[in-house]
Amino acid sequence: MSKLFAKLFLFSAVIFLTGASCVSFPGTSSKKSTPTGPTGWFFSKDSGESWKPMVLLPTADGVKSLSAVSVYALVEDKNDPKALYWLSRDNGLLYSYDDGATWQKSVEPVGSGFIYSIAIHPTDKCTIFATNGRQIFKTTDCNRSWTEMYREGVPSRTIKSLAINISPPFELYALEANGILLKSLDSGASWQIGHDFKEPTEKMIFDNNKAGLVYVATKENGLIRSRDSGVTWFNLKNSLKSFPGATQYRRLYLYPTQGEQVYWVSKYGILVSKNAGDDWDPINLITPPGGTSIYGFAVNPKNEKEIYYTSTIGTRSTFYRTIDGGKTWVTRKLPSSQIPVILRIHPNNPSWLYLGYTAMSN
Repeated sequence: MSKLFAKLFLFSAVIFLTGASCVSFPGTSSKKSTPTGPTGWFFSKDSGESWKPMVLLPTADGVKSLSAVSVYALVEDKNDPKALYWLSRDNGLLYSYDDGATWQKSVEPVGSGFIYSIAIHPTDKCTIFATNGRQIFKTTDCNRSWTEMYREGVPSRTIKSLAINISPPFELYALEANGILLKSLDSGASWQIGHDFKEPTEKMIFDNNKAGLVYVATKENGLIRSRDSGVTWFNLKNSLKSFPGATQYRRLYLYPTQGEQVYWVSKYGILVSKNAGDDWDPINLITPPGGTSIYGFAVNPKNEKEIYYTSTIGTRSTFYRTIDGGKTWVTRKLPSSQIPVILRIHPNNPSWLYLGYTAMSN
């Protein structure tokens, strides 16, 4: 492992210098408010005190940089934390089998374009599903080849999230932005409508520590929960009403080592529930409720009082860390002026942080 990260740091200075780009942030038009700098991934071995680029792409023509590739999401194989999948906004699916020290591009048809979501089979790491918003693809040979399993025939519909039930028979779900939930009982060969939420939806995720527990995040109307693998659903909007702006989704995070512990990041700020959303407690932040956009968020899987988030106001972003559950915070400068959208803590090395950036435009 040390050799891999030594290689990463050796190339970091070159990568950093080759990653500059200039784009516009939503709602802005002047050059003064245009974020600049590299996108892609940064890595910290000291809980965010210092950062190095993590964007190496070895090719037959030499090592190239991915510092201009925008991050949409990062998916970790729960059975193999060294296996990471980088979902990009315009460069397809990238993957790493060495903790992110180096990356590889997936082959077509998922090697280009916007990748919205992937789902890894709970018992077979080489079986993966991916969607570009219009189609769902499947690989059974660890990214060597992909087969189309579903194509959305209505142009106005976008597939936003894929999820696989953690329990047999491992049903596959596809959540569309318009609230329609598709379900497959045969690994994507055939599909049926599982539910219609009748409102815009963003994400679906199963609790790996609680069989049958699954959540759907709506765009503007809070969180919806099922305790029977999607047979029946319960809207948690009322439990969020006392927090202004809390129904507007930013991030949904399930604590990986404790069932029913869920974090809801919204326009309000950060809330935590230890009973699957029936009750919520706010995390005390330096930033006022509703005063900032929080996208990057992570909690130490070995210590729930150690919390990290990134705050973006206009085009300025800041990194925050607490080790006492929000009683006190420290702030640190971020390594790029682009928009930090993803934070990840390594499950076996909690001082290792991964920070993903995207370039936002009008």
